[in-house]
Amino acid sequence: MDEKSAATAPVSRWTPVFERISDEKRRRVLESAKSAFARDGFAGTNVNHVAAAAGISVGALYKYFRTKDDLFLAIIEESHELLESTLAAIFTAEPSFFGRVEAILRAAVRSAEDDPELIRIYVACTTEELSGLAEQLSGSIENVSATRYRGMVAEAAVAGEIASDTDPAITAFLLDDLFLTIQFSYASTYYRNRLRLFVGGEADDSGAIIRAALGFIRRSLEIRCQ
Repeated sequence: MDEKSAATAPVSRWTPVFERISDEKRRRVLESAKSAFARDGFAGTNVNHVAAAAGISVGALYKYFRTKDDLFLAIIEESHELLESTLAAIFTAEPSFFGRVEAILRAAVRSAEDDPELIRIYVACTTEELSGLAEQLSGSIENVSATRYRGMVAEAAVAGEIASDTDPAITAFLLDDLFLTIQFSYASTYYRNRLRLFVGGEADDSGAIIRAALGFIRRSLEIRCQ
């Protein structure tokens, strides 16, 4: 999927009828579905309950989305659009490597605190239970961060901010894993408890966690520069 296709992919998940209803009604349907999927999981979500929460009939819901899969994937793809816009803004505002890393860490925590339901759904999409659906999304969603982070690392190596022999692909992969783990830790009960198990009460201080993560990344890459 090319960049243009990725950017327009969410529209293909719903029908033209959904495009014709008001923005407020579209948002109400999507928010109702997001809450249900985050609370009950994919298998446990009942489309009848989604329709009722949105104030529409089940028949109307199926006029908007052909299948429950399409409804779920439309919600997941919101994280794709959010990731694209967030990274674009960060890369424009922050010219330095470590400035971008810190901004990404802060954005990861902020998105988890602002919209934990969306992050919980994304967490669910990483499980084997939903591997069939995840395969339809991983290419477009993960390619956004993979491309950005590889380029960020490569540019920093050339600029002398980090070691010139730093592997862009492996480093980008490890950075992304760290970003995601921290993001999940402020949206998912399981990951939040896991964070507390490791760091205790400091888990509630997201600023301290961000500073520690940034220091870890900085020391890891700067050690290689010596």
